[in-house]
This record gives sequence, C-alpha cells and structure tokens, in this order.
Amino acid sequence: MRDPVGGIGVLPALGSGLTDLRRMGQHERLLDYDLAHYARAFEEVHYFSYFDERLEEFTQAPILRARVRIHPNRPRLAGWPYAMWLPWRHRRPLSRCRVLRVEQFTGVIPALLARAIWGIPFVVTYGYDYDAVARASGSAWKVRSYALLRRLAIPRAAAVIVPSAEIGRWLSRCWPAARFVHLPNGVDPERFAPSPTQGAPGNERVVIYVGRFSVEKNLARLVEAIARLRDLRVRLVLVGDGREAGALQRRAALSGVRVEFAGVVPHGRVPERLAAADCFVLPSLTEGHPKALIEAMSCGLPCVVSDRGGNRLLIADGETGLTFDPEDVEGLAARIRRVLTDRLLAERLGNAARETVLAEYDVHRLLAQEIRLVLDVAAGIG
Repeated sequence: MRDPVGGIGVLPALGSGLTDLRRMGQHERLLDYDLAHYARAFEEVHYFSYFDERLEEFTQAPILRARVRIHPNRPRLAGWPYAMWLPWRHRRPLSRCRVLRVEQFTGVIPALLARAIWGIPFVVTYGYDYDAVARASGSAWKVRSYALLRRLAIPRAAAVIVPSAEIGRWLSRCWPAARFVHLPNGVDPERFAPSPTQGAPGNERVVIYVGRFSVEKNLARLVEAIARLRDLRVRLVLVGDGREAGALQRRAALSGVRVEFAGVVPHGRVPERLAAADCFVLPSLTEGHPKALIEAMSCGLPCVVSDRGGNRLLIADGETGLTFDPEDVEGLAARIRRVLTDRLLAERLGNAARETVLAEYDVHRLLAQEIRLVLDVAAGIG
C-alpha cells in the first residue's frame, strides 16, 4: 500500500448514514472494512451522512478517530433535497477531496454535482438490479428515476464498480465506453468461520435467513415451505427487519410454523447466529451479489438459494449449495429437506462453499484492489 495521500469523500446511498446502517446491523461492516481501509490509504476520509450523527457514537478505533470526519445533515432535510444541497453545504471538506467514492448508485447525485462544479472525479458502485427491486415494490417512479440517474452518472463516472460480471455486461451494452470494474462483495473469513459446534443441538433443525423483510426477498414462500416440513422438528430464524415483518408474523401464526423473529443483529454477532443453524436459505426474487449469502458460505453452512441474479453466480447447484425456482414452494421445501436430513451432503456443500469464499471473496484482498483503483483515479491514472 502506498503512503496515505490527500483526501477522499465517501457518499452513502441516498438517505443513508451510520445511524441508518446501525438500524440494519451493518454499520460495523462499513467502519471495520471500508472506512478502515480508506483511512490507511488517505490522509483524510470525509463521510457525508444524511443523518445528524458523530463518529464517536459508533467507534473508538484509533485509525478511524484520527482520519475519518463525519459531515452531518444538520438541517435534517429529506433525501433528495439534501442530496442536491450537500455539495454547497459541505463545499469546504469537498474541496479537499481528490476523489469521491459513492458506496451505492442511489447516492450519486452529490458526486455528479461536485464533478460538474469542481471537477472532482468519482467512483460509484452499481450493486444490483435497482429496477427489479423498484418494480417488486410497485414503484414506477423509482424505475424512471433510476433510468435518468444511469444516463447522467455512468458516462461521467471515472469507474463503475460492479459486484458481478453479469451487471457489468448489462450496463456496457448501453455505455460501451464507460469503465466497469468487476469487484465482488466479500467477507472476513476469519470472523465468519465454521464453528466446531455448528448446528442446533438435539433433534431440532434450524433454518436461518439474514436480510431485509421486503417483498423481493420472497419470505412468504419460505414460511410456506417450512410448513411443508411438519414431520421434521424445524425452527425458522429470520434475522432482520422490514415492512413485511407484520405480514410474516401473521402468516407464520396461521400456518403453525415455528418462527423466531430475531430482529436486527449487529454484524459482529451474526457469526454466532449462523453457527447455531443447520441451513441458510435465500429465496429472493432478485439479488445482486448478496453479502449475507457469502457470510453463510464462509461459515460452512449448506445454502439453499433461488436461481436468480447473484445467487446463481455464487452457488453451483449440487456443488456449493442447492438452487430452486423462487416461485416453486414445493421445490424449496424439498431442497431444505435434503440438507436437513442428509448430513454428508450438508457437510460436502458447506465445505465447498467455504473453499469458494477463501479463494475468491476475502474482503481484505478485494478492498485492497478497490483502494488501488480509487488511488489511481485520484492520481488521474487510467
């Protein structure tokens, strides 16, 4: 790694910040991985939050306290208006940034304005199929706004990070001259490691899901699938929260399924939750490159996932996990049954998944590649 140089600005997703990430149990991932790596590479790291928050509320890490500065949303404006005003509100720290790193595509508006006004280059992540998620939630205006943002942002980005080659190919059909860099999501394989006491004790079998409770996650069908396993002693653990929580609780009560709504679990405690499970399930209708799945794979859990989007890029059916049609409840139930009743199969799939993570998805190695890319952009290389 080169000696620390200049300043970098980090822009979260539209309307987000550490406060928002903490509600989802994800702030530790941003602090411990992304911001820590940037703090070692840049003299100043400026994080432009959509919340009125301070760094000391979230961490005492010396490297972060020394080099990271949070610039809060003191007027507490809403997402879009604040995104438009942010470059003027924080023009002084922005002027010290040699490059801007946009964590998710929806947060690109301030970067576009900063580039137009001061010529600051930016690197943005296009993490998943935003249109598909918007359509699943019934939001036509979001689909139109994402199309407009793509037309504005992608040709002007110094680089667009895509977690899967599939997303990069889709975008490059419209913008062949843009610079797309394939950098998948990663996991800390030491923190997320197989446990010697993996699985639930006794005859109980635990199936776990980690993520948002939203329509595109297809959790209603997961509850229905568990209801078809009445001959097995199965408990479904749902880690997370979201708009669908109430509907899922009612559905579980009506179907007689044993469901534990674990709520939001801090990122540092997710490994112990995974260690207490026998199977990880991700039944989504659409996926980008799911971090929760990579974490389960890293823990050596047998994974049952929908044959959609990034899931099929991570899981080879029958080799590193099992896949299913997300609209086929019976198919989902059958695959969960297989890994819960065939211990040799479960062990083989879990071991292969772990080996895949070690070979391809070590977060520290991937972030080192990202840092090199962003440093080159800051230096005007490429």
